[in-house]
Amino acid sequence: MRKNLIIQGGIFHEFTKTSNALVKLLDSIGFQSIVFDDPEEGLGELLSGNYSLLTVNALRWEMHGEKYDPYREEWAMQLSPSAKDTILLHLERGGAILGMHTASICFSDWEEWPKILGGAWEWGTSWHPQPEKISLIPTKHELAVNQSFSVTDELYTNLNVRDGTSVLLEGSCASSLDSQPVLWLNEYKSGRVIYDSLGHTAESILHREHASWLKSAIDWAIDSKRSP
Repeated sequence: MRKNLIIQGGIFHEFTKTSNALVKLLDSIGFQSIVFDDPEEGLGELLSGNYSLLTVNALRWEMHGEKYDPYREEWAMQLSPSAKDTILLHLERGGAILGMHTASICFSDWEEWPKILGGAWEWGTSWHPQPEKISLIPTKHELAVNQSFSVTDELYTNLNVRDGTSVLLEGSCASSLDSQPVLWLNEYKSGRVIYDSLGHTAESILHREHASWLKSAIDWAIDSKRSP
């Protein structure tokens, strides 16, 4: 059975519930998952080299700004040099990464993370409405073969998506009418990376069509014979 390591935790989100949903989804395609609340501890475990997938389902960053004063002592973080090296080694070994929802905000002290993920949240520009019905439409990319669907979630808007990223799904909602990239693929070193800006709730992750898209993307990420 393939192994998946999940890093979870942070403010304003029910990460335990969404991680449990990811464990259930990944179990259905042959992954055994282990979950860590401490990113440094989890990435230390990743060094064993037995994990084909690293999932970042967390909101862990430097937390600049007065808004985060009550949370900074418990939740603010900077990745250690060894943790960064471990992620890079995972990719060099051909490992895959799945970044969910708030992963685009994580690791704000690390300039390489947006290059790995294929994009990032940009403070002062990116934003999201409250959860509401989002209409998802496939792009014309060759791997975007599943159907359009709708799901209740947060639509991350005006993310900074890097050139060369392969967008599979775009979404819009009543509060953000312009289509936004929602699900994309990226390659970095010898590894493959998926980012899904949805996933605010467990219900969204296990939504039938959303789960189908995620499974297809993970299949691509762990199959080196396919190309985006």
